[in-house]
This record gives sequence, C-alpha cells and structure tokens, in this order.
Amino acid sequence: MGTRKNAPVMMVITIPLFEGAVIYLANRFFSLPLWVILLGSASLAAAAAAVWVIVCGRKGRDEGLCGYLSGEGGRKTGTTADEDGTFGDVKIDDQLKVLNKRMRKQIYDLHNLFEVSINLTSILEPQQLIKSSVLSIIGQLQTNEAIVFLPNKNNNDLIYPVYYKGFSQQQWRNYYISTRDPIFNQFHKKMVALDLTKVDKKYINEKWQTLMDSGITLIAPIIFKFQIKGLIALGQKMNQEIFSQSEQEIFSLLSHFISVAFSNSVLYQKMEQISITDELTGLHNYRYFKKRLAAEVMRAQRYKHPLSLILLDVDYFKNYNDALGHPAGDKALKKIAQLIMASVRKSDIAVRYGGEEFCIILPEVEKTGAHTFAERLRILVENHPFDGKEIQPDKKVSVSLGVASFPSDTTTMQDLIDKADAALYHAKHMGRNRTCLYTESIV
Repeated sequence: MGTRKNAPVMMVITIPLFEGAVIYLANRFFSLPLWVILLGSASLAAAAAAVWVIVCGRKGRDEGLCGYLSGEGGRKTGTTADEDGTFGDVKIDDQLKVLNKRMRKQIYDLHNLFEVSINLTSILEPQQLIKSSVLSIIGQLQTNEAIVFLPNKNNNDLIYPVYYKGFSQQQWRNYYISTRDPIFNQFHKKMVALDLTKVDKKYINEKWQTLMDSGITLIAPIIFKFQIKGLIALGQKMNQEIFSQSEQEIFSLLSHFISVAFSNSVLYQKMEQISITDELTGLHNYRYFKKRLAAEVMRAQRYKHPLSLILLDVDYFKNYNDALGHPAGDKALKKIAQLIMASVRKSDIAVRYGGEEFCIILPEVEKTGAHTFAERLRILVENHPFDGKEIQPDKKVSVSLGVASFPSDTTTMQDLIDKADAALYHAKHMGRNRTCLYTESIV
C-alpha cells in the first residue's frame, strides 16, 4: 500500500533525472542533432516508467526494488517488519525510547564529569581537594561511604586513611595498606577501578578482607608521575545495588580526574614552598617573612595578643667565612638554622633574613618570654662545636640578638622590625654574644 502511494512521487523525481542524464551524455559524447537526442531520451523515459509500474505492481513488493526505495521493504539485513511495525516482540518506538533514555543519561553523566573535572582542577589546596573529590564521587555514584588513602611523610610505601565519609575515624585508626602489595599490579596493568569481589582470591589478604568486610568492594588508584600514591575506596550504594559496569567506568574517570588535580596541587604546593623557602638553610625567606609578619601584627591587633620579634646576627661571620671558605660558612649557617628550628614552637616562624642574619616571629609571646627564648638559643649556639671555631676572636661561633614586642614597644609592623634591629645593633655595640631588649634609651 505504501509503495503504490510513493511510486508516483518516485517517478516524478527519478524519471526527469534519468532523462536529463541521457540528454547530457548524448550531447557530451555524441554529435547528434538535438531532435534525435530529445526523441531518444523520451522513449527511454517512457520505457523506464513502464518497468517501474510493472515492478511495483507485483506481489512481494516489500522485497522488491520499489519497496526498498520507498522505505517500506525489508532492511538490507533481511529483517522484515511485521504489520504492526515491530521487529520480533519489541516495538521500534520502544527501542528508540530505551536508546534515547540511555543516551540522555550518558550525556548527563558526561556533563557532570566535565563540571567535576573543572571544579577539581581549580582546587590547589590538597585537603580541600580531597574533601571535594569525595563529595563529587558520592554525588555522582550515589554511595554512602568513601575513604581516601594517602602516604604520610615518613613512609611513601604505606598509605593511610586521611579522609572518611560514612565511616568512623576510630574504625580505621591503625589501618594501612602497603603499595608493594601484589594487588597493586592489577592497577598497573589497566589503571582503572577494581572490583575486589572479582580479584583472584590469592591476592586478598587480611588488609583487603577488612575492606570487604566493611562493605567496600570498589577501589581506584590515585596516580602521580605514573606511580600509585593513594587509593579511593567506595562503600555500598544507597539503594544497596551493585555498581554497574557504566558506574565503574565513571568511577575510573573520576579517579583519573582526581589524580590529575592531586598532581597539580602537589606541584603547586612544592612551587609555592620553593618560592617562600631559603634554599641554603631551609628556613622561610624574606618574602614570606614580610607577608607573615603583617598577618601576625593584624591578628595581634584584632585579638589584643602580644607578639614578639627576634633578630639575630652571627658574630664575626665574615672572619669565619674568609678564613675557612664559603663552604664552611654555608655549613655553619645551616647548623644555626637547625638549632633555631629545634628551639621554636610549631606556631613560631623562623626566617633567614639575609646573609648571616635570621629572625624569629613569636606569636602570643610577650617581651619577657621572648627574652628567655632568645637567651636559650644564644647559649645553644655558643656551646655547639662548630668546625674551625678556634679561628674566631672569641674562640667560638656566637650570635647577637635583638628583641622588640607588640604592643609594649610599638603597634606597627615596620616599627617592630626597626626596633628589633635597633636592639640587635645595641647588642653588637655592647660586645656581641648577648641578647638586648628594645628600650627608648638605646636609640
């Protein structure tokens, strides 16, 4: 029925095209009069129309030429449509709806992955990155629980839980995994998420069994410089179903995004640390000192806390450096930096101010406490057995220190530096190897 309706239309379209082709070819390749060409092409067109009508009028048109051209015949594969428009037991419309639904879901997932990748790569603070990564995974895969494992500074071969969601910290307090475990070879092969339930039982030791007993089956690597530096482990889904293959692939993609973002954050932190660190001593540099002192003064002003600043200078350092050479002088500066670091609190800021000068910011420490600290450090340096100390005028390596405090001496940052420097100059003037507090009388 559909073929008969479409046949006239196809004739109207096909026959003029056919006739035009004949006229063009005859005129192009044969030197014939125009009336001969027109008469011949008309005859061929009439013959073609007759054949068309005969073919389309036959039974079995669905398998014939016109049925194919009209779109109602069977497909090239030989599949024949039923009268109700189905292939087998499934309607074409239903198939299209299912495919459309899947396609929409995949587009939605890809859009979310794109958004997540942009958000993660914009985070440069590692702790914030870890938290955002876990929340992104939980939202994307609809799970209740997740854990991130990363190494600590003491041993890169062992990874520990550093962030939990849905688990208690107490549960994983003493837990760790060795990256030398044979199961990690599975990651090196494909670098994708791994389902622990499908891993060969010979690889499942006590550590991995503990994860599985806690409901964790899906894990993915965090990769840095082609090495596995951590893991992301997922607990059960909210609907208690297993993770589908598509969800595992999404998890693999997310873990790769997280790896890239984590690598970026680590590199950024290293570069930032280099920019604020003195290369020789490992202490903070002058650039960091100015920035940090300004922040500490503002904080002291806001919360009415005391703040002290110590400037110290190595006595007769030029003599030591010239007599023993620059390598010996550098070694002495490194040792003094180590003695300073061994003396300060975690909240204190130790800085190489420049040359043989150092400074220490002591938040929430008033002048008396700063003087006590400075004297303890001075004695520590004086008693250290530096190589070649005998060439010094006093037969030892020593330091002079100047102390100024906020708010007892000043309420501004630059004035605090100037007054600590004035106190240091006074200590030098008074004979070196001593600590002087700033007072109005020494100006």
